[in-house]
Amino acid sequence: MNTYHEEVRKNFRACLNWLHEYACSRTYGLGTKLPWDEQWLIESLSDSTIYNAYYTVAHLLQGGTFKGENGNKLNIKAEELTPEVWDYIFLSNAPFPKKTAIKRESLDLMRREFQYWYPVDLRCSGKDLIQNHLTFFIYIHCAIWENQEEMWPRGIRANGHLLLNSAKMSKSEGNFLTLTDAVKKFSADGMRLCLADSGDSVEDANFVESMADAGILRLFTFIEWVKEVINTENTYRNGQSTSFNDLVFQSEMNLKLRETDDNYAKMLFKEALRTGFFEMQAVRDKYRELSQVSGGMHRQLVLRFIELQALMLSPICPHVAEHVYSLIGKKE
Repeated sequence: MNTYHEEVRKNFRACLNWLHEYACSRTYGLGTKLPWDEQWLIESLSDSTIYNAYYTVAHLLQGGTFKGENGNKLNIKAEELTPEVWDYIFLSNAPFPKKTAIKRESLDLMRREFQYWYPVDLRCSGKDLIQNHLTFFIYIHCAIWENQEEMWPRGIRANGHLLLNSAKMSKSEGNFLTLTDAVKKFSADGMRLCLADSGDSVEDANFVESMADAGILRLFTFIEWVKEVINTENTYRNGQSTSFNDLVFQSEMNLKLRETDDNYAKMLFKEALRTGFFEMQAVRDKYRELSQVSGGMHRQLVLRFIELQALMLSPICPHVAEHVYSLIGKKE
């Protein structure tokens, strides 16, 4: 299972070493009663970390509403969803339930939906849940699908909390920023860029408003430069791109493309932003400076740079990337 950070894996191992002391049931509160002794309730963490499996068939059972009060197209009632029915849906070796009014084609449909969508490829959550919810999430999946490792979770990405201007967000102290206000203040892409640059690890990320302002300015400057290139592209050098500076520029772009793709695959968005935008911009600046004494920049290489820059920036700043992509005549 991919934990993305070694610290997260170490925390899981430490948790597993003491969790055997954790009680699996209790006598008070809300929860599901223990089937063979109803004075006991199943510990809620044991009973609440498997809902991902239900998500795969929820659209068939709830009829497009949150509570499912309007019924569903399969005409399945809540009381018909017995343990034997769920076993058939979720367990590949479970027999068709002997006593059920649900049509076989309906159960087969739900079974196919589950088998298509499972397992959980990625679970994102806070680092404070490693020692409880996320560990139970692993335990319960391994217990239910004991002989089907292919149904076990494939990845858990834990993250820290979000600081605002290097301080904990607190409404009472006036240090807070709502999502709506942030979008109004910095735009969607400006906020996304600053969030990506705030941090990748399980350490608390830090959203700094001055950095958000600087990020917006960099995006605006990039867009204006692209417009300038489009308006003056006939002044750029054409022909074969065989000069030393041309070859180095191509090589640097390919390197940043490979590094950025690797960072995105590892969900390292701060690193992806560094290699795919900040360093990519520096590569262009260096090429532009060196080309001043060698006949100027090559037209096709500059257009290639703009295209790659838009693509590498698109997961973080999709609106800016789409706008830039359209400026160079790309439709999709």
